[in-house]
Amino acid sequence: MRVPFLFALTLLGGAASAAEAPPPIQAMQPLLGSWHCAGVFPASGKKIASTMRFDTELGGAGVLKHHDDIAPNTYRAVEAWTYDAKGKQFNAAIVDNFGGARRFSAGGWEGDTLTWTSAPEVQPAQKFVYVRMADGGLRVDWQVMRGGSFVVGDTLSCKRP
Repeated sequence: MRVPFLFALTLLGGAASAAEAPPPIQAMQPLLGSWHCAGVFPASGKKIASTMRFDTELGGAGVLKHHDDIAPNTYRAVEAWTYDAKGKQFNAAIVDNFGGARRFSAGGWEGDTLTWTSAPEVQPAQKFVYVRMADGGLRVDWQVMRGGSFVVGDTLSCKRP
């Protein structure tokens, strides 16, 4: 009688701990809100500016990101980020005003870096690397596969307004 009771107590204790743990999507909390960004396309030296806004969605189970380039650039995208507990990874779907629809995944933050890696069907392969800066800013590098290695296609340094 004592063993089943202890087993049940252990299960309940584990369930309570799991219920009290914050949902993994809360790891994205530092990104929430609006950002103003300025950067460059390294290959050409051409300047770029954009705004980004991150909001919680799906009852706190997801993040919705709006990315809007400032003229003369015209890229606009909406990203939906969620966490797959079974696969133990974050997933993102990105749709843009050029008709693109891409899937990415990330293992989560490693220190101050979050790396989204494209799904195999996205060609050429791509990454979005988010780096939280010591000054409270954010750097976002879009990387693309060229000649067998990733190169930075554009880089943005972002600050809160």
